[in-house]
Amino acid sequence: MYNKLITHADLSAYNVVIITAMSIEDLLERPYFIVDILPMQVPADGGGQYFKVEQYYLRDIRRLCRQYADVLLKLNCYYDLAFSHDAEHWQVNPTPEMLVRMVKACLSDEPTEACLYVTMKESTMLLTLQRDATHMTLYNPADGPLQLIRQLTQTVGLFVWKPFDDENKR
Repeated sequence: MYNKLITHADLSAYNVVIITAMSIEDLLERPYFIVDILPMQVPADGGGQYFKVEQYYLRDIRRLCRQYADVLLKLNCYYDLAFSHDAEHWQVNPTPEMLVRMVKACLSDEPTEACLYVTMKESTMLLTLQRDATHMTLYNPADGPLQLIRQLTQTVGLFVWKPFDDENKR
């Protein structure tokens, strides 16, 4: 239906809440959840070899890229989503091929984009995917979308969890 590149100023016609760079900073202070390859946060004083395992997954990012693209593709079946690499130019409901290219641009062996921002129609939820990370961060999710994202991640072998720090109060 939408599937075209638009600027922030054009978004009112699409009834999509788009988060500006200023509000991105505000959202980064809100409660958040992690979408990850691991089922829970690794304690800072935990044993094991977390960093070696993370580097292993980052060296061959294809599987992780596919998992995150699959979650976003499935989520886009239920909600209108807008995607941006710069928080200025947004792709609303991109084709599946374009969505996968956007994820790959951020996660490939030689990424061309540092971050992918995803917002949902009529919501102030922000999902971020960053270069050199094995997780996505989900800021300010409403309960309905959060429950759906939990279900979708399970279908591709990922997990959703809330970090156990004092600042994340949700």
